[in-house]
Amino acid sequence: MLDEDPSTPVEARTPCPTCGSTARAFKIHLETKIELHSQLGIKARHGGEGKPFQEGKYGDDLHRKTGKWNKLERTIDRCNDRYTERIEDGETGAVIRDVDEPLSQHRGHGSAKKPKA
Repeated sequence: MLDEDPSTPVEARTPCPTCGSTARAFKIHLETKIELHSQLGIKARHGGEGKPFQEGKYGDDLHRKTGKWNKLERTIDRCNDRYTERIEDGETGAVIRDVDEPLSQHRGHGSAKKPKA
């Protein structure tokens, strides 16, 4: 193996100790990884105005503390007073969180507001 800069002019190259050639073959190997993540968010309003009667998020969700991608299914149904959320580990599929409760009782998670005293 010759330790020589690839930009060395042909006339300045050291001949190969085996064959005497000054021709060179340089190989470059590049590798990359691409990850695609998607999430669908919905908001349904009566007549397009006011607070949405239903909201949802479905798809990939980045957990900020761990830096891991999880699968998220969240529905906020104000007409039927339901809050459902299921979070699964994106790699193993293990259930991290599974909630199905009345929306009126959903407190203290994320942006959920604390009840007024």
